[in-house]
Amino acid sequence: MIAVNPFQWFHDLYTEKKRVYYSNRLVWEAADQDPRDSMEPHVYEVSSLSYKGLAFEMMNQSILVSGESGAGKTETVKICMNHMASVQKGPIRPGMEESLDPVVQRVVESNPLLEAFGNAKTRRNDNSSRFGKYLQLQFDNSKMKESSLTSRSVSNCLLAGSKCDVYLLEKNRVCVHDDWERTYHIFYQLLAAPDDVKGKFWSKLKGTSNKSFKYVGETDTKKIEGQTDAEHFQHTINTLELIGISGDKLKTLVRALCITMQCGNLTFGAKGGDRDKSEITSKTECSDLAELMGVGVNDLNLAFTERTMKTRTDTYKVPLNTEAAKDAADAFAKEVYGKVFLWVVKEINAATCAEDNYKKGSMATFEYGIIGLLDIFGFESFIVNRFEQLCINYANEKLQQKFTEDVFRAVQAEYEAEGIALAEIQYDDNTDVLDLIEGRSGLLAMLNEECVRPKGNDQDFVQKALVSNKSSPCLIVNMMDRMSFGVHHYAGKVMYDADKFVTSNQDTLPTDLEDIGLMSDNDIINKKHDDEAVAPAKRGPPKRQRSNIVAPTVWGKYKTQLASLMGNLRKTNSRYIRCIKPNMKKVPNVMEHVPTVEQLRCAGVVAAVTLARSAFPNRLDNSAVRFRYSSTWDKNAYPSIKNNGMAHDEALRCDCDAMMTEALKCKQEIDDKGLVKKAFVVGRTKTYFRAGALEYLESNRQTGFDTQAATIQKYARGFLVRKQFSDLVKGRAEAEREAREAAEREARAARELAESAKEERMMKRQNDKQKYEDQIKSLKKQLDDADEHREKKLLEAEERKEQAQRELEQLREDTSESARKAMMEPKKLAAQQKKKLEEQTKLIEFLKKENKKIRKDHDKIKDKFDVVKSNNDKLIAANENTGENFEELNDDTGKVNNKNEDLLTTLEKAKKQNKTLKEDCMKRQDDYMTQAETRLEYQKTMARILNMIQETSKEPQIVEDTCVIALECEAESKSIMAALEAEVDM
Repeated sequence: MIAVNPFQWFHDLYTEKKRVYYSNRLVWEAADQDPRDSMEPHVYEVSSLSYKGLAFEMMNQSILVSGESGAGKTETVKICMNHMASVQKGPIRPGMEESLDPVVQRVVESNPLLEAFGNAKTRRNDNSSRFGKYLQLQFDNSKMKESSLTSRSVSNCLLAGSKCDVYLLEKNRVCVHDDWERTYHIFYQLLAAPDDVKGKFWSKLKGTSNKSFKYVGETDTKKIEGQTDAEHFQHTINTLELIGISGDKLKTLVRALCITMQCGNLTFGAKGGDRDKSEITSKTECSDLAELMGVGVNDLNLAFTERTMKTRTDTYKVPLNTEAAKDAADAFAKEVYGKVFLWVVKEINAATCAEDNYKKGSMATFEYGIIGLLDIFGFESFIVNRFEQLCINYANEKLQQKFTEDVFRAVQAEYEAEGIALAEIQYDDNTDVLDLIEGRSGLLAMLNEECVRPKGNDQDFVQKALVSNKSSPCLIVNMMDRMSFGVHHYAGKVMYDADKFVTSNQDTLPTDLEDIGLMSDNDIINKKHDDEAVAPAKRGPPKRQRSNIVAPTVWGKYKTQLASLMGNLRKTNSRYIRCIKPNMKKVPNVMEHVPTVEQLRCAGVVAAVTLARSAFPNRLDNSAVRFRYSSTWDKNAYPSIKNNGMAHDEALRCDCDAMMTEALKCKQEIDDKGLVKKAFVVGRTKTYFRAGALEYLESNRQTGFDTQAATIQKYARGFLVRKQFSDLVKGRAEAEREAREAAEREARAARELAESAKEERMMKRQNDKQKYEDQIKSLKKQLDDADEHREKKLLEAEERKEQAQRELEQLREDTSESARKAMMEPKKLAAQQKKKLEEQTKLIEFLKKENKKIRKDHDKIKDKFDVVKSNNDKLIAANENTGENFEELNDDTGKVNNKNEDLLTTLEKAKKQNKTLKEDCMKRQDDYMTQAETRLEYQKTMARILNMIQETSKEPQIVEDTCVIALECEAESKSIMAALEAEVDM
């Protein structure tokens, strides 16, 4: 099945009604014919048939889901798993309650938990699985095994649990990812949690964010699959509690994640200036990491900056430079997260496996039925392909080998059912590619050999691999680059860059880092979680000890895992779902043809079609062959051998054989043995055509069509003429009837129009009459209001007149008294003005004295008080003008009243200016005092420095220079103090 990612949810495709429809039709309802003929293709079809194969045929099943990143593999697996959890409950009818067994619920909920720890955002997909997984759903089919009768009314094959195997986790993503990508989801979820929640795991996690940890970094992605990281974290915590991870176990898990992130914050520098040695320069980060691990700070520092080397007789330490120390920290972080991931998988298996959880473990020894779901990375070919791509493509080669075998078996079954000889099938497999990769002298063997060699390197690996496999037709030699090679995979040619192949293949952590991990008090870090560590000990004779020279490698372990996986898959009946990504922009309703065709080729679909059509590329049902090509059959020259006693299918087969023998006689060939090789083969229900035969039939299908076409034309033309005449007769009567109806409609419309116009005139006349009456009432009311207003105004005017007369009488009385007082006022004003003049004269004398002092101050600080001097000059000028005004007042007392106010105003301004001048002088005096005190303190300090230098220095020149500076400072300070004291005395 081919599933295309639409980049949007079609909710109508995954409703409960759809689930029930596919499960009931394909599993629980008996049918004489294949129900798929009347049903649309759907992922539920694959899951239903897999369950049916296990429940009623008693054969283990597997569903292999593949495709490139972003094609929808993870979602497809979840859809299949959720549907099988529904179909295993039995036939569902309206009104039945939906409920899941707790074990089944843990199985369904565990898949999103693996996404949190194993998925990340990449350039191609926001929720990309960075590992492969094989999920084995375990079913209790004990009742089916006990009874030979199968019932379709109830389910006797129940989901009992699951087990999950994981492959090739992308550990490098822990430390490094592109700016457009993210590391694993769990880190962002943890840092998005509330501070009170984070504080329960580690107090220093409070207040942190993504940018607090270098491995994580900032991100523009706010939501993944419609939910924020904080919402995902709450769901992750709930799922962890569902499988039994809570309390101290949850705290241990989160602190292990914190250890991973904290490793990225460590910084290293040259120790004592020696570039060949290093030390941790971020002391706080190192202390926090030691606290999280429960180890000493010094032990942690040495583990990252030194490496223990062992010889046959001695052990010694080798210091690491800063780059190597940083690489060690990254390697330790990747190792810790790898242990965390395996620990989570182990806990999920412990909570979901049927042996421990189904019926309280009472069926631990029972052999459960299996439906496997394989979600694994598709074939990859990038601009630069590295070790990871070779591992992924190696896995796809193994899966393609099985896919080819399954397609061959399907074609073989079809040919046998149709009665066609199997010798007609020919196909190519990928054995040559697998021999190149995993053969005795293949790429795997050469790389492992280079990993254990003391000075093994990438270039030597490439050259050895090219020499050892130069006869392989699948090996591509790059004459321009000695560090690269190519492999002709089933999906196409891929060039690999061998840079860091040897390093990536080595799976051993330095002993110093292993030891510091074992010293940790975190139970996840201080234990091993690989397959060898958890395997139970077997009794028996002691085995020969494996050489410690050959260390386990990533590729070696991966090959072992793949071998186990392929062994399990070959025991099952496999179904395939190829997921396709329609466009690289991840937008709906867009199909890019070139990338889509390339994905179909990489998925092996093209190869499968080629295999299925290798002998007979085209096929048609026998009924379709007889219908389409009967015009080419001369029954007298090539009679059919059917008889009345034959069944319908057998008689149809005989007709097709005779028909095709005549039609394709020119396509017959004579082989080397002299036997006739026809261009077709007629099966029981279908006719198969060799290459070019069907095209020949279609091109010659026109023979004899002329007579048949003339007959068809005769009847068609007669029908058209009769129809035209009938339409003509019916048309005339219809036209007359329509004319009468049109005249009646026009008369009726005219009458209605006249009546409507009359009604409108009457209505308008009534509206106008009412409007005039309303206007008359309004004018009358306005006239009454105007009369009333006029009378009111007259009364108010009379009252104001009487009031004015009273005020006039009172004003006359007041005026006579004011005139008398006004005659006496000038004499008093003259006396007051004279007194004020004397006071002002004294004030002016005082100001003149003050101005003299100010001039002296201005002479000392002339450059700094230009503005003040200008104001002083203005003030003196104003005072002189004031004196002249006073002399004029003595001569002319009549002008005193007019000039008095100007004089007072001028005086106030003078006071303000004088006050400002005083404040400025005091401020400057304080500044000079401060400077003098500072100079004095500076002098004392120089004296102390001089004494210190004389006591400690052995250089006489330095002592002499210091003495000269000190004397200059003292002389300057004394002169400043003398000047300031003189200013104060003045």
